[in-house]
Amino acid sequence: MQINLLSIQKNNKDDFSKINEHYIKLIKKFCIFNDICIFNNKVALAQNTNAIEAKKSYTNAFNPYKKGFCIALDEKGKELTSIEFAKLLQDKNEISFFIGGAYGFEQDFTTQMHTSIALSKMTLVHKFAKTMLLEQIYRAFCINTNHPYHK
Repeated sequence: MQINLLSIQKNNKDDFSKINEHYIKLIKKFCIFNDICIFNNKVALAQNTNAIEAKKSYTNAFNPYKKGFCIALDEKGKELTSIEFAKLLQDKNEISFFIGGAYGFEQDFTTQMHTSIALSKMTLVHKFAKTMLLEQIYRAFCINTNHPYHK
């Protein structure tokens, strides 16, 4: 299995980096894992223009990476328990998760996904959402393999 985690964010070291690296190391025991941060001049310029242009730039940046079973993190997505999330990941060869930028996604982009999920009804800072998603991916593997971490 391969998991791709794509996010619109500058790839800078911060307080979340160590935690993310910890979970990525644990996840890599179960699958091939790619953490791809996208932030280029087009995204930066669009974000300084307006929400519509920003969302378009996210779609353009993400389009080449739509592979396998695609899941967008979206505030309007389904809220799942950890058990439901683990079932969602089962029996897939490749999964691509997409974390949008500050303005979210274009509706056309989310309709092209296999599903959309919400980590919470609350708005989360993107760095925290990524850390939370990494922990849940690891937890899902533990659930699916009867590892005691989930208990």
